[in-house]
Amino acid sequence: MAKISIIIPAFNMANLIGQTLDSVLRNKTDMDIVVVDDASADNTCEIVEQYAAQHSNIRLMRSETNTGPGVARNRALATIDSEYCLFHDADDLLVEGAIDTVLALMDNTDIEVAAFRYSVLRQADGVAGDMPPIDKNIWDDVLGDRETAVIELDAAAQFLVTINYPWNKILRTSFVRRTNWRFSAARINEDILPHWAAYMKAGRFLAINTSLSIHRLVPGREQHTNTFDERRLEMFTALKDAEKLFEDNPIFRAKYYPIFIVFKAGLLEWANRQIRQDLRAIFREYVSHSYQNFTDEDFDRVYRINPAIALATYRMKHSHR
Repeated sequence: MAKISIIIPAFNMANLIGQTLDSVLRNKTDMDIVVVDDASADNTCEIVEQYAAQHSNIRLMRSETNTGPGVARNRALATIDSEYCLFHDADDLLVEGAIDTVLALMDNTDIEVAAFRYSVLRQADGVAGDMPPIDKNIWDDVLGDRETAVIELDAAAQFLVTINYPWNKILRTSFVRRTNWRFSAARINEDILPHWAAYMKAGRFLAINTSLSIHRLVPGREQHTNTFDERRLEMFTALKDAEKLFEDNPIFRAKYYPIFIVFKAGLLEWANRQIRQDLRAIFREYVSHSYQNFTDEDFDRVYRINPAIALATYRMKHSHR
């Protein structure tokens, strides 16, 4: 049994998957590396097969049809039996020894989730820079100059509104199985559900105040982050999947739902500014429908956090009645 499984969904990533695999392989830990090809039209599979021929710990799973990264990750998750798991992206890079560093800190503890800082590559030939301000400010405020810390979520709930990336978290597979942790099947924002579920269901996590991953956010590349056509409407499926966490758990709803509403408002505002003009009307209808379970009690609690968002949410709920 491998120590950790690295699950990598890939779609038309022939130009970058080799660099990504090279970065993952720069770890000494016993790894099971699973690349799930999501029906690529380029030679992604051929490149992965070449790596698999040279590295016995790399395996390729193929999808006959394109299902999106969430479904691809869930398929691979069902096949692993390692102690830990990490869901990496096919176009991002791990810092050398990143896995070794995290697992050395997680071993011999009861910590089930670890999160670490990351850097962002914004120009193809540039140097990776800081995280976006929302994440950098939260990490700086909570961690300060500490290299690591075990964070109780109730004392640092602002971590819930860090960007919902899956690749800066390592989880114990036993935690994943016990809590039915998974990705949404939505093709957009499929990582909202696992992000919130990881922090809330664990209740505490290890924060590592060192950048261990490099996220490529290079202009001009086709990425879900930059998708604002009909596919963007799938974000409402992703949000509905995440909101079920609160429907199923009254404690989560009491503690964290107002924070989720603030997060949701920001996400929807961002998408509304950029979605294609001819989709604006239907987008607003989706927004209104997504707030139908927003109660007067929810309004009062959100109002105490952010009056403007509470009022805007109330207006959006009733805008299409």
